[in-house]
Amino acid sequence: MEASSVARVRNLLPTAALACGALLGVSTPAAAADPAPEVIPIDLLLAGSYTDAAREAIAIWNTAVPTIRFVEQDTPAALRVMEYKTARGVQSHVNIKGAGRGWVYLEVGDAQLYKPSRIVVHELGHILSLPDLGPGSPCSKVMSGGWAGSDCVNVRPDDAERAAVTDFFAANDVGDRVPWWGSGLPAR
Repeated sequence: MEASSVARVRNLLPTAALACGALLGVSTPAAAADPAPEVIPIDLLLAGSYTDAAREAIAIWNTAVPTIRFVEQDTPAALRVMEYKTARGVQSHVNIKGAGRGWVYLEVGDAQLYKPSRIVVHELGHILSLPDLGPGSPCSKVMSGGWAGSDCVNVRPDDAERAAVTDFFAANDVGDRVPWWGSGLPAR
């Protein structure tokens, strides 16, 4: 083979290699840098008056933590949201069946005291692995829940809350055990 032909083949090799890789489904490191988010199917079939607040909360978490994605279904999902009513009126809580799985129970009376979307953002935080923070926790933390007072309307997870969810799902999958869950007390 003459020198000019060899040079032409050498120049075409990188292009041919990329084309073969594309045909075989081989990705480049740049494509691998952004893995697909963990998908969490959720249904709002029983959410009642909380439906709009739940959709807002889903959008908030999907924006706050790009490594997870709640996807609403119109059939029963492994994560269900249900409105209900008790005599006490302040009983929103979750029953976790693994990260991203279980039930979110939203008490009708809670919406009379607290911003409905804050309630749902807080309860979905539990589903995403975040525990309650307890008395004295600031309004800037969505996991402060009712302890921040009824005048707290913050619905945005802060940097630490977003990082905790991101870190949890970097090491765990949807359905994996949530470490703090199982203490015998419902998350509120």
